[in-house]
Amino acid sequence: MTRPNPRRRAHLVTFVAICLSANFAWAQTGWVDSVELPDGEKAIQLFNGKDLVGWEGDQRYFSVTNGMIRAANEKGDVVKTGTYLFTQKSFRDFRLLLEVKQTVDEHHHNMHSAVAALGKKVSSGQNQFGFHGPLFMFCHDWGIWDAGGRGRVFPAGRKKAIRKPPYENTGDWNQIEILVIGNHIRMVSNGQRVVDYVEKPSVLKVCPIGLQLHNNDRPQEFHFRGLLLVESPVDELATLTSSEN
Repeated sequence: MTRPNPRRRAHLVTFVAICLSANFAWAQTGWVDSVELPDGEKAIQLFNGKDLVGWEGDQRYFSVTNGMIRAANEKGDVVKTGTYLFTQKSFRDFRLLLEVKQTVDEHHHNMHSAVAALGKKVSSGQNQFGFHGPLFMFCHDWGIWDAGGRGRVFPAGRKKAIRKPPYENTGDWNQIEILVIGNHIRMVSNGQRVVDYVEKPSVLKVCPIGLQLHNNDRPQEFHFRGLLLVESPVDELATLTSSEN
């Protein structure tokens, strides 16, 4: 019987460790580091890829796994009201870059998630991490929802959820850019414009940014990575693949 070569085994272990390290680093940043920002912009990293320092939320539902933020509830764990993981810092005009992936299988519900911003944190009953204001929705529905207020404001008049549009990578990573300047809100997904909306200035407020886990009595799971933000950005979309801007 041939004995295993210890040197070869050591090389294999080293190779696996390098691969895992590379995957972890990619999970922290990935696509966002490849985005060319307009001249003069400097991004800050909202998520360090290791823990939830700089964030606050219900840790029953939000955690860090493999360099990503995981938002999830398990079977039998009912999320009675929508809950959010918030940045400790507040923002007004910003460019936000992130990637999000929804788990899509027979065990998980396909309820959407969203970025919450420009509104206010609210506390209701046992949920200390609620929100009223604009939700920038993605994955199995897209647009802007005014939580605690008018409902869907973009696309205006639409009653049904937007399912499997051409700009969604269902069950895979979606590359999202949100640009807010004054009362002009734009959102891009995978290089395509999703939202271009002008809101009443009085509606939008300085507020933390939140990641949503929707109220649900069925399991759901999302992973987030990247999460780079520019304050006071240039009035130009950075990830739109067409010539239109």
